[in-house]
Amino acid sequence: MVSKLLPPISNVLASLINMKMENIINENEKVIQKNDRRHKSKFSIEEDNKLASLVEKYGTDNWSKISDEMENRNPRQCRERWNNYVNPALQNDKWTYEEDCLLVSKYAIYGSHWNKVSKFFQNKSDNAVRNRWHTLLRRSEKKILNPFGINIEQLKCNNKL
Repeated sequence: MVSKLLPPISNVLASLINMKMENIINENEKVIQKNDRRHKSKFSIEEDNKLASLVEKYGTDNWSKISDEMENRNPRQCRERWNNYVNPALQNDKWTYEEDCLLVSKYAIYGSHWNKVSKFFQNKSDNAVRNRWHTLLRRSEKKILNPFGINIEQLKCNNKL
């Protein structure tokens, strides 16, 4: 009597397999969609221009709305691109000796808290301040390792070392 109430086992297995396959297909489609949106690529000039116009339109407090209009960009990417590169208020001038001295003194106080250190530099991004610090470090390491500016590679080639 129980067998008459239940569908045949083959029908149950077939429907379970179909449901499982549909779930797998749906999950794969979701993963593909997420991967398409998260494809990493550099910002193009056109994207930078579009970002600038969207920031002008929506301001710097609505990155979700801005990213909705930017294809393949999330709010964080838009915000960081604006804050580090596109913002016209940023200065890309050469660093002065005084700025380098200020950077060294503020690093001694705050360490690698670039957000705090960058507050002492008008119109320079956290990223620019950090990059400058690392440039200064590389230069000082080279001077310490080779204080007289001798071309060590050339000496090696001439078998003098």
